[in-house]
Amino acid sequence: MRRCSETLEAEMTPAEQQLLQNLIREENFSGPHLEIGTAAGGTLCKMMKCFEEQTRPKFVVVDRMTYFADQLSIVKENLSTNGLSEKGIDFRTTTSAEAFALAEKQDDHFDFILVDASHKILAVMADLRWMRLLNVGGIACFHDYADQFPGVKHSIDRFLSRYKNYEKVGLADTLLAIRKTAPCETREVSTLDRAYSVMMYLPLEVQRKINKVKKQKAA
Repeated sequence: MRRCSETLEAEMTPAEQQLLQNLIREENFSGPHLEIGTAAGGTLCKMMKCFEEQTRPKFVVVDRMTYFADQLSIVKENLSTNGLSEKGIDFRTTTSAEAFALAEKQDDHFDFILVDASHKILAVMADLRWMRLLNVGGIACFHDYADQFPGVKHSIDRFLSRYKNYEKVGLADTLLAIRKTAPCETREVSTLDRAYSVMMYLPLEVQRKINKVKKQKAA
């Protein structure tokens, strides 16, 4: 059982939470906010509480809700405990890939996106396709952007090097925030980007297992 399923806390450091909340309050976006990967909903509650109930924008949550037992029920319990209504939340209990395909078909767009899902490079690169649905001027945040999570860092570094209409606007511990400054001349995440993630998948998985063994031996 994940610790957050019992504590209902956000899986972010205090500095990461502060950056996230500061961005949301300062930008005060009125358009939909998207969270990909919600765990026990601790971070979701903190984001929603940045707004007064009457001015809170729509929140969309994408998660298979299989992270731990009764995950969706625990998320809803967390919302209730924090005095938040689930009525303003669109829970999309499916994979990120399936949710993206539907969102693109529906022409959904978002002012704010938080990505905190699978850390494997194939999944992260796929999640970066959501940037196609980020409004110009909008902000996206990525958790666990650090060397110890190479799937996250490699994907985002490649993305930022290839798509110059995004700029870094904040970094606290492992939470990176970027802004979309202009429309993209090409669709974010190309066939070449996906091919890169396939090529890098095995080497990164081998390195991850080696690091895990080293960590266990050092413990």
